[in-house]
This record gives sequence, C-alpha cells and structure tokens, in this order.
Amino acid sequence: MSRKISSTGIERLALYYRYLTSVNGSEEAFISSEKLAKAVEHTAAQVRRDLSCFGTFGTPGRGYNRAALEAKLSGILGKEKCRNVVLVGVGNLGSALLAYKGFQSQCYTIVAAFDNDTRKIGKHLKGLEIQDIRKLSAVVSQTRAKMAIISVPADAAQGVVDALILAGIQGILNFAPTRVVVPEDIMLQHVDFSIKLDRLCYELEHA
Repeated sequence: MSRKISSTGIERLALYYRYLTSVNGSEEAFISSEKLAKAVEHTAAQVRRDLSCFGTFGTPGRGYNRAALEAKLSGILGKEKCRNVVLVGVGNLGSALLAYKGFQSQCYTIVAAFDNDTRKIGKHLKGLEIQDIRKLSAVVSQTRAKMAIISVPADAAQGVVDALILAGIQGILNFAPTRVVVPEDIMLQHVDFSIKLDRLCYELEHA
C-alpha cells in the first residue's frame, strides 16, 4: 500500500523517471540513490524517502535496478499509456504549447485545439485544425481526452473550465493568469510564470 505523497514529491518522481528514460540503454544495470539525486539536484535521502512511499526498492550496496525502477515509476505516474490532451486558447502561448515537442516525448498528445476567434477557427497549426470552442464537447467525446490545457484570458478561464468539466475532462493544466474553481474530483494545476519570476526576484534580493 502506497503512502500519500505531496504534489512536490510527485514532481520529483517525474524528474527521476525522466532521468532514467534519458539513460535508457546504459550498460549500468543499477543506479545508486546518490547518483540519481545528483542528476536531479536533490539529496539521496530525499530520493529514498520518495521511493519508500511506494514500497521497498533497491539492494543494499548495489542501489536500484535501473530498468525495474523505471518500470515502477512508469506505473506510478500513469505513463504506461499515452494520454490525449485538448488545448483551449490558441494565442501566442497556446501556439507555443502546440509547437512544444516535449509533450510527445513524454507520451502526451495534443489531439485538438480550440478557440473562439473566428479569424483563427479553421486554420491549421502544427498539423491540427483550430476548432470552434462550441465543438468542444463532441470532440472531447470523440478523442476520449481526459486532460486539457487552457491558455485563455483571465475573464474567460472559469467559463472554459466549466465547459471542459461538462465535456468530461478530469484534469486541467491552467496557464490562464487567474485562479479557477473546480469540483473536488477534478485535478487542477496552475502555471503562473509571474509567480516564478517573483520567486527569482526574491532570491536575487536576499542572496
């Protein structure tokens, strides 16, 4: 039985997994917590604590079987199958997200893009036709997408989120510059670039 892990802990697991996949094919069958920690800029103790939330890993004196750990993390993170994602809002940021190749390499596929701007609807970008937001429910059903990314203006964000949930979306990555409200059973992550800059600014001022 796994123990509860924090959201930052989940992000660390994703870092461990990404590193392990990057060295896939390495001749080294085992990897130590020290080496894994150094690669992702955390401590060996933190690596061991995170992994211990999901059972017993590793062999004393040898470390972790690299392939087995990668497979285990793949299961924990739900990476065993690719996920369809829809994008709402094809402005500057949305267009950049569509062009980002890192999603595909991590098994996330943006299968549809939506906007309410008639000047954009019907145009093609990175192989996808930008569709009318009014088609959202039908397309989500057709593609069986359960995840969405939104990059819309603040005043449109809540309405878009409500429409996504009504269409059957269960997880939302919010790039809109505002907070939105969702039911308890909907997974929501906010990405606010200005907050990250505020943190950098603070650290520069107090270095």
